[in-house]
Amino acid sequence: MSLGLKELIKLWITQKRRDFSWRTFFVGVFLTLYFAGLVVGVYIGVRDQLDSSKIPFEIVGAIPIIVCSTMIADLIMKLFWRRSPVEMDDYLRTRPMPHKAWSRFILIDTVCGGMQWMIPGCMAFVAGLFMPLWTAPLILVLGFSSSLVNALFQNCWRRAPGNQWTLPLVPGYMAWTILSWAVAIACFVVVEMATGDSAAPAQPSKVILYVLAFTALALLVNLLASWALMWYFSRLRNHNEEEHAPVHVSAKSLGEVSEWSIEWVQLMRSKRLRVSVLSIAVVFLLNTYLQQNPEIQNGFNGVNLMLLFGIAFPSIIIAQWVLGVEANFFAGIWTKPWSVEGILRRKFIFLCGMCVVMALLILPCVAFMGMSFWMWLSTLLFGCGVFVLPFMATCLFSSRMDLFASAFFNYQGGNKQINIFSFVMFVPIGIYFGAYFLIPQPWSHVLVGGLGLLCLLLHRKYIHWIAKLWFNRRYAIMERWQTE
Repeated sequence: MSLGLKELIKLWITQKRRDFSWRTFFVGVFLTLYFAGLVVGVYIGVRDQLDSSKIPFEIVGAIPIIVCSTMIADLIMKLFWRRSPVEMDDYLRTRPMPHKAWSRFILIDTVCGGMQWMIPGCMAFVAGLFMPLWTAPLILVLGFSSSLVNALFQNCWRRAPGNQWTLPLVPGYMAWTILSWAVAIACFVVVEMATGDSAAPAQPSKVILYVLAFTALALLVNLLASWALMWYFSRLRNHNEEEHAPVHVSAKSLGEVSEWSIEWVQLMRSKRLRVSVLSIAVVFLLNTYLQQNPEIQNGFNGVNLMLLFGIAFPSIIIAQWVLGVEANFFAGIWTKPWSVEGILRRKFIFLCGMCVVMALLILPCVAFMGMSFWMWLSTLLFGCGVFVLPFMATCLFSSRMDLFASAFFNYQGGNKQINIFSFVMFVPIGIYFGAYFLIPQPWSHVLVGGLGLLCLLLHRKYIHWIAKLWFNRRYAIMERWQTE
């Protein structure tokens, strides 16, 4: 271990001791015991049924799928809540600290982070109760390696100095996700084929060998992805640290300020938006899955009433305050060579991206719970084009909103015009439910998806018209922002 790494670990331990809080510790212990008690209570309640109807042994083939199903949720949780060092502060920059030692220290800090162990530990605990005991360490190790890849990806994303460094991370992460799912599905298929042959059923020892082999393969994929991300992280530089950099360096923020960064930074840093979007997303996702129950589906002609809200409502939370966040620093935006139309257009694309993320979280309903793929796709198009797009007009009368206030019963930033305009959402809701209740399903898919696709094709003209109206009223709008 190098001298620089030893010093970094000593400083890290000292900081952890100073930041330790007994209150946080007891809250964490209480939540852990509460979760454990809840799971054990459920297990005791259904233990008799489990004894009478044995869980099929081939369920162990779904271990890699169980881990893969948490990857996106784990990444979203880290993007919103994980805050870890990726750059040396000024105190360390004045010391001869090698970049290799700093990269190794970041790896140690990431491995020891509690957020990397939270989801794998919960999955392992549940698996130890409801599945064979030997599956718990497998899920713990494989889940931790998957969570580590997400954490290292976040480190690289935060440290990347510009778009030319962040863009290669996206296809790389997608390739890792696809490869992990391919290995997981292959494991499940092989185990099902081995146990499904009634003429020559596979022995349990052979099934365990298959599961261990595919788990080792998935672990190897995660380790290779972690190594690639650490290699990439060690070559990222900020603050003009490249060779032959000029001596005089002007102060600037980490990362590059752009029209895109305004969108995701405001969602990550603003407590009000972050809490609102996350709570709404969890509530409507849960309701979407619950309403996929066959008994409820039969009562509503096979229509999932929450599907449209589950996909598009988190985007509506932000869309109802278009330019309400930017009103806090509009003077700085006005000095940059950005057009209002460009800001609105990128904001709409960002909101559509949020709809796509929510739709991907609902995709298991299509794969495992019998939801129609065409209903899922047409609802996604309708949500982006007809449900979200009209709300871009709220920029004409948006008020300045407090970014760091609590989201609980907070109406600051709203006004009479926005409250009246919010009734516009009932028009697309009526069209959506009317189409599915009054028209046979194949044609309702065509109508709903076609309307959404048509609005997406015309979104540039609509946003251009809105931007022109805003530009004509710009002095009155900015004067109102200044006095709020």
